[in-house]
Amino acid sequence: MFPNHAPYPPLADNIWVAFDLETTGLDDDDAIIEIGAVKFRENKTLDTFQTLVNPRRRIPSFIHELTGITQRELDRAPSAAAALAKFAAFIGASPLVAQNAPFDLGFLERAGVTPANPVVDTYDLAYVVRPDLSSYALEEMANLLNVRLDNAHRALSDARATMSIFLALLEDADRLDAYTLAAMQQLAQRSGWRMRYLLDALAANPRAQPSASGGVGINGLDIREIGGRLQSGGALRPREDATPLDPSRVAALLSNNGALATALDGFEERQEQIQMASAVANAINQGNRVIIEAGTGVGKSLAYLLPAALYALANDKRVVISTNTISLQEQLMHKDVPIVAKALKRLARGEDGESGKSSQDSELRFTQLKGRANYLCLRLWNRMRAAESPSPDEARLLAKTLVWLQTTATGDRAEINLGNRGASAPWDRLSSAAQAAAGCMRQESVCFLRSAREQAAAAHLVIVNHALLLSDITTEGSIIPDYDVLIIDEAHHLEEVATRQLGYDITRARVEEHMQDLSGEGGLPNQANVGFRTASVAESRREEVAAIADAIGDLVPRARPAVSALFARLQAIAETGEKESNRGRPNPYGHTLRVTPAVRANPTWSDIEIDWENADLALGELGRLLARLDTALGGLEDAGLLNYEALLADIAAAAQSNADLRAKLKDFVTSPDDETIYWLSLSARRRELSLNTAPLHVADKLDELLFSRKQSVIMTSATLAADGDFAHITERSGFRDADELQLGSPFDYPNAAVLCLPTDMPPPNTRQYDDAVHRAIRDSAIAAGGRSMALFTSYGALRKAAAAIKDDLQSRGINVLTQGAGRTPDQIKRRFMDDPKAVLLGTASFWEGVDMPGDALSVLIVAKLPFTVPSDPVFLSRSELYDNGFMEYALPQAILRLRQGFGRLIRASDDRGAVVILDNRLLTKRYGASFLRSLPPARQMKCPLADIPRVIGGHLRK
Repeated sequence: MFPNHAPYPPLADNIWVAFDLETTGLDDDDAIIEIGAVKFRENKTLDTFQTLVNPRRRIPSFIHELTGITQRELDRAPSAAAALAKFAAFIGASPLVAQNAPFDLGFLERAGVTPANPVVDTYDLAYVVRPDLSSYALEEMANLLNVRLDNAHRALSDARATMSIFLALLEDADRLDAYTLAAMQQLAQRSGWRMRYLLDALAANPRAQPSASGGVGINGLDIREIGGRLQSGGALRPREDATPLDPSRVAALLSNNGALATALDGFEERQEQIQMASAVANAINQGNRVIIEAGTGVGKSLAYLLPAALYALANDKRVVISTNTISLQEQLMHKDVPIVAKALKRLARGEDGESGKSSQDSELRFTQLKGRANYLCLRLWNRMRAAESPSPDEARLLAKTLVWLQTTATGDRAEINLGNRGASAPWDRLSSAAQAAAGCMRQESVCFLRSAREQAAAAHLVIVNHALLLSDITTEGSIIPDYDVLIIDEAHHLEEVATRQLGYDITRARVEEHMQDLSGEGGLPNQANVGFRTASVAESRREEVAAIADAIGDLVPRARPAVSALFARLQAIAETGEKESNRGRPNPYGHTLRVTPAVRANPTWSDIEIDWENADLALGELGRLLARLDTALGGLEDAGLLNYEALLADIAAAAQSNADLRAKLKDFVTSPDDETIYWLSLSARRRELSLNTAPLHVADKLDELLFSRKQSVIMTSATLAADGDFAHITERSGFRDADELQLGSPFDYPNAAVLCLPTDMPPPNTRQYDDAVHRAIRDSAIAAGGRSMALFTSYGALRKAAAAIKDDLQSRGINVLTQGAGRTPDQIKRRFMDDPKAVLLGTASFWEGVDMPGDALSVLIVAKLPFTVPSDPVFLSRSELYDNGFMEYALPQAILRLRQGFGRLIRASDDRGAVVILDNRLLTKRYGASFLRSLPPARQMKCPLADIPRVIGGHLRK
């Protein structure tokens, strides 16, 4: 926290210093190598400061490449003490501006300099006043705010950019009204948040004049105005006699002369798309199930959206479309569905003559519905805002959402960038998934979650994700409004998501959060006592509630150690298993231990059961006290208790959470089910323990609870068949008795793509394999001039490859971008798309859902066939159900993943590229033929590793 200061002068009179440091790395034991600073008043530069700093060590090569600073320059530079003394004299008492200030201040402090100056962090400032910025990193912000950054990663250049970003953001901050500023000031004052200095200065600025107050409260919000934005429309009224679809009309609409052609620039008639749309229409008409594989380029989204929209409009019914990825949901919401809506409007205008008005039936209404965790709960927001001592992370997020709440019509977290600086935990306590959400839904005059569900009730097309779809069936349809037609896109993920949704995981942190809700200043017992301050009730009732509240307060400190002892014992078993399987060393990538009957037969499990009994007794008593508290508060609707309805909802939610926790611990420790998989997992970095379960089978549950309850279900994806057969996916998902349609891609793969299969690749389990992979990636990238992506099955292999190829490729002007490294997959993808000479090394999320058409991606390299890790508890348990687990279970899964990875290359009809698969099992194992038969019909080239660059270069030059 900064020291107290005299009243601040107007911002125009302030002399600021923006500064930046370059260092030998990001760790605490790294050292400063350059300091740059700019002294300025308003937008006028008064002075600058720049010096190199001798770190008295060798600098890593990547730091030299990043900054251009040489070891020779640093060896001749001033010592840290001398440089920092001059820097301290330069800044004087001026307020400081820094991007990601904790990083720079931490290095200064470790070097012996702790400025007493007030500090403004441009990360914090941008985070609050520009809640929707896609990135808060310096380079990205400079680009987004049109700030010049000529020489990134040099201290003075970065300091100049920081100054300009600060000034641009200050203009946004100056536009905040007095009510918003006052609410932010209060947050900063109570939390010790570093932004207090600037907020006080802004409040003193005469330009920050109050706006018309209207209904603005002390929290800075006008609840009535927010409520006015949440328009949902009337619910659908399904027609009793359903009007069937005309498949020939659907086909005509997808022809070159159809309505889609007029609504979509560059539309091309595709027979595969027409076939798929006709199959969807027939399935809806006949109430059937159909599974459709539609290769890349078919246009499957429009093929199912058009008949779905026509059916929904004709019958005023709802069709639900479920996807796995956010990117596809966004594509449907903001591109594909609007195209269909536009086409149907034009069609209606043609049918209505020249009136220029759309018919009632042509007004296609559509929306996206998400899970509770995505929506802000205003009651929880107000509770956190009113806390006496919010944390700086909470204050930052509250200030950000305060600005966002001035305009949002959804309360959906996707509209804002939560960043990576401690926002996830506070958001979890603000979202409608938090325990008090049920009360918020019922009692608050404005509820974003309720509004979203009302919009879904009024929509013809509702877009959800698989997780929400499956949550809906486990809550007996309480989330998604009634529907009878379901379209499941990206259906190859359905079993995986069902496995997660139909199981559970318990962490010690989650248990501690539950205990925290029952104790302390913000705990339920204290809330109940505070509520009675304004109540008119009998003294006996007041004493009864106080006694129960005290009993809960006394019990929680005894329950905590009981649960902690149980987790400690389970963690010890997990760590013992880890050492046994990893030669006595911790696994840097985390560890899982399947809890089998053999593990439960171990004598130590008896000790775990004793610990569970103690924890269960404490949780049971907590449950009884919560029930008594609920009863004691009953019937006091007119007694004037503060937040009475919300308090009852919180107690009910806490009681349910307590009961769920107790039941799950009992299930895990003493009452396992033969149809459930149990395992312990230790996280990689923090070594946190979680208790996990998953159903052994999901097929029957999906059939019973989902497929059989709908009139028609369509499952589709670009990859559903393994070796030309749907049997694997239909068996695993329970999608039986379905019609089948497999549609190839309209792309000319034999001419568009070449598949390179090296004949001299070492086996993956040999030492020579890694060297060969690294050489092949390097040579392929050089042959293509960058424009390459390599896919790995583990982060360890990815990092090893990055270290091996980075120096060589960067010396040739080819940048190496790696997944992770502090950037999101979307940020890495954008950088790759913007850099024509780059290689991207990815895993996990880059195997599918990444669309990089055109010249951005010309070479796709697959390091290893994507078999599931054999120690995965779910995979291992399900494999044991087969006579030949590898051939019948592991192989089809890997084929589908490889097909997904292959699909990253050719994304448009004019794309060209090469795929290199660096796994000799494709050529040496019998099952390799199954992989090759399942891939698109690219031209195959079997050749030595040394010839791959020539093949790539020749193909790309055609």
